[in-house]
Amino acid sequence: MGAVFTVLNKLMIIFFLILIGYVSRKKKIVDDGFMEGIGGFLTRIIIPCFVISSLQIDYTPELFREGATVFIVCVIMHFWGLIVGWLSFRLLKVPQKAKGIWIFSCMFANIGFMGIPVIAMIFGGNSVFYCAFGTFAFNITSYTLGVVVLDRCTEGSDGGKVNMKQLLKAPVNVATVVGILFFVMNIRLPEAMKDTVDMVGGILSPLAMIYIGGILGKFDFKETVTEKWAYAVSFFRLIFMPLSSYLILKPFIHDNLILGVIVVGLSTPIGAFCAILAAEFGADEELASKYIFVSTLLCIFTIPPIFMLFL
Repeated sequence: MGAVFTVLNKLMIIFFLILIGYVSRKKKIVDDGFMEGIGGFLTRIIIPCFVISSLQIDYTPELFREGATVFIVCVIMHFWGLIVGWLSFRLLKVPQKAKGIWIFSCMFANIGFMGIPVIAMIFGGNSVFYCAFGTFAFNITSYTLGVVVLDRCTEGSDGGKVNMKQLLKAPVNVATVVGILFFVMNIRLPEAMKDTVDMVGGILSPLAMIYIGGILGKFDFKETVTEKWAYAVSFFRLIFMPLSSYLILKPFIHDNLILGVIVVGLSTPIGAFCAILAAEFGADEELASKYIFVSTLLCIFTIPPIFMLFL
């Protein structure tokens, strides 16, 4: 029961951070230019620093093998989310304008922004290290396959915005490669540089949540919470994806910690990248923000039953 209240407390912190961004935008403390700059700062500076920071630990072959397992399985689950998203979009006859955001929402959970603190509280130990590999899978897949989905499924897209070479060279993917090399070769950053990277990466979660709140501040609150399709996509993101993944993976993954990290990570709400990348690649940023807000609200009730599978 203590773990449940701890997680609920952390979720409330996330909502307060979103509220700060929301009020700041409503009161015009921040403007569109500021928000656009923060989005770029998150994807180009803060997240790469977080990735490198998370891999500054001692290398062991077993740890690397287990991390690689988490990475591969998470990539596979993102493809499973793509299938779920496409099929549910067709079966439910979701409006065509929402296609890219809907499929992306089914594919990508908030593993980096919310999953890491939640998983660390539940499992402790090496769980944060495994989360890093899950986050790597998220970063690489969202910046490649996810961007393709947003671009190709967006109304009016000419399919020419995505440069795969440029996506693979994105700062977060470069940081992933550098971080893994440092981990495997047991390379440690100089103390001053490591502390700087740690500090910059450490502001990821609060700034990302404030950014989401700022985006929501552009829109009418009542209109946001009455977006009916946000509740439907939240069902697939918060309930169907983690439970189906648990049933699929249980026969193959016997390490309860690894299985728990993956499944609980998949039980988190729609990734904040959905709004960030929607803005960057011309998809519906407003709709993405509504989906994120509603799924984040509902996860207070859906995450505890999921992680209880592993207590």
